[in-house]
Amino acid sequence: MEPWYISIPHLLTFLGIFLRISIMLFLFPYFRGQDVPNTFKAFLALCFSLVFYLPLSEYVRPVDLNPVAVMSLVVSEFITGIVFSLSLLIVMGAFEVAGDIVSFQMGFGFVRVADPVTGVQITLISRFFQILAALIFFALKGHHVVIRAVYESFEEFPVGSLAVAISTENLDRLVAFSGMVFSLALKIAAPIMITLFLGELGMGLIVKFAPQINILIVGFAFTILLGILFAALSIEAWSTAVAQGFRMATDFIFQVLLRR
Repeated sequence: MEPWYISIPHLLTFLGIFLRISIMLFLFPYFRGQDVPNTFKAFLALCFSLVFYLPLSEYVRPVDLNPVAVMSLVVSEFITGIVFSLSLLIVMGAFEVAGDIVSFQMGFGFVRVADPVTGVQITLISRFFQILAALIFFALKGHHVVIRAVYESFEEFPVGSLAVAISTENLDRLVAFSGMVFSLALKIAAPIMITLFLGELGMGLIVKFAPQINILIVGFAFTILLGILFAALSIEAWSTAVAQGFRMATDFIFQVLLRR
């Protein structure tokens, strides 16, 4: 029986695949923080690496055993994984910004809860928007698109090759993508903002023509009730906004990494 041995260059290549997927999973918007155990994320990254390695054998090239090649592998896979996660994190930031805007308009600007993902204090409405965006993301099978993009990135850029070109064109794409995300945040918050503005305008007219009404007591409860009501009515329309946001993220990934 022939002795069984492990090829070190192929092992380094497998570790490169594992590194790219691990960086993406550990920075993925819904897997960050302490709510998902690190052991589970590492196990999931290992499973994806094993599943990807065999079909990608024709695209995978062994890594040379020298410090320069190994360092290049680590840097390239680290950058590629960050680009994947950063694009999705920026989209999630749009929902947090929209939640902050709505919270300020509703009078909840100082009502904050601990975010278990980031470990920082965020507004209650922002947390609600983030959870809702996560549910819609998985309902629309957005994770399937991300997995396909990761798989195709190995076809276009094998392990060890720098997938992200630092160029003026990619920087322009990043700036344009960030700008579209802020416009998305305004689209999400605009219906509630306009409704609350009209409600406050109406309360101002009431005070003008009926000054005996204590608007400070009635107005605060009315603003909260109006904001919650229109937030509930806007949930169905948010699926379109969520789909648009993550479509922008996947387009950014395919343009920067896959050159499409």
